[in-house]
Amino acid sequence: MRRCLILTLLCLSPLATRAAGPFEGEWTRTVEARAESKFVHHGIERAGPSVRPAAWLETDGLRLGAWVTVPLDETRRHEIALAANAGHTFSTGTKLELDLTHHHLRDARDGHPGHTAELTLTLVHPIGPGRVEASYLRDVSRDGKLGELAYAGERPLKSLGAFLHYRVYAGAKSARDVLPQMRPAVRDSYSYHGADFSVPYRVGGETVVTAGLHFAGTVGARPFWSPIRASGGAKVWLSLVASHSF
Repeated sequence: MRRCLILTLLCLSPLATRAAGPFEGEWTRTVEARAESKFVHHGIERAGPSVRPAAWLETDGLRLGAWVTVPLDETRRHEIALAANAGHTFSTGTKLELDLTHHHLRDARDGHPGHTAELTLTLVHPIGPGRVEASYLRDVSRDGKLGELAYAGERPLKSLGAFLHYRVYAGAKSARDVLPQMRPAVRDSYSYHGADFSVPYRVGGETVVTAGLHFAGTVGARPFWSPIRASGGAKVWLSLVASHSF
């Protein structure tokens, strides 16, 4: 895991140097290690117990990241991802974000693409004690689209000296070609919903440990959406994340 973090930082460092022109702020580097009892993406279980080392570079208005999801039960089917996020906050507090993510699934089979690209536009607006998030995603590789609506916020846990972060969400995804490596094309759609709860705790100047509890459910999701042919329905899983910034 340590070797993966070092490699991702080495890959991202030249990007930060070249991108420094229009983004004059100081770059923050973050390394992260995540362990979870399931790996779930848009309501679909993509792997069982997994670890995910990651590295991030961030400055005003721009964030770059890379991570590797390694299933503990079948390491040869790990996923590698690269991501770029650009955002702008308006005077009203509303924020507009654009995300571009590329996934590489090693040893892709059963018609699943080895490479996928996702472009996401998200509008975040503060309402009440939290914020509303509305997202629209285009899945280039599967000719798919996704819409998601979420509400997120934080509540103080005075007895612990920490905050409870929460996010509830619902969305729908459709694709004209779910399995691009298989013909004829498979067209399908499903809806999903879920909730995330996490408590971050600072254990040092720049080190944070976060424990999480997650739930997700799907309606109409058939097993071929998952690279491990996991069935749809309700899922509950735990996560533990340690991150350090410098």
